Amino acid sequence: MQPKYQLNKTTHLVTPVRRADAITLEVDGHRLDVRLHWHDGHHGELTLNGAPYEFYAAQDGNKLFIHFGGRVWQLGVIDEFGDAGEGGAAGGRVRAPMPGVVVEVYVVEGDSVAEGDSVMLIESMKLQTEIKASLPGTVKAVGAEPGASFDKGDLLIDIDAGERRE
Repeated sequence: MQPKYQLNKTTHLVTPVRRADAITLEVDGHRLDVRLHWHDGHHGELTLNGAPYEFYAAQDGNKLFIHFGGRVWQLGVIDEFGDAGEGGAAGGRVRAPMPGVVVEVYVVEGDSVAEGDSVMLIESMKLQTEIKASLPGTVKAVGAEPGASFDKGDLLIDIDAGERRE
């Protein structure tokens, strides 16, 4: 299963793959070469397959609003971590669906968590996403500390459901 995103009420399967100074995205089976250059926190230039486009962006929770091509697009995450394979969650193992950087870690090894608790904040392609516990249990391992980068498939958090501490 690939990460799922919703763009203006249409669901798309997206697989990002980092390549040199550009990013190749596979969106619904179609490859796009993407370069992103930010002028400031909300304004930048997006180059798609060699063609440059100016854009403005604002984030509200897990929604990203993008003014691009004369329209406003709403981008939301549907299921970024729902797979047991690379880039997903198997039991309590949450793996990175794409390369990125850890912004904050809210738990340490041995902490007890409930399903849905926020355990980590990551950033990938200028979009911050909270990582949530996929099940109740005890944090067995934290895969990276704040500021550390990670690759697609790397273990971010491992939760042992068999040992919940109260």
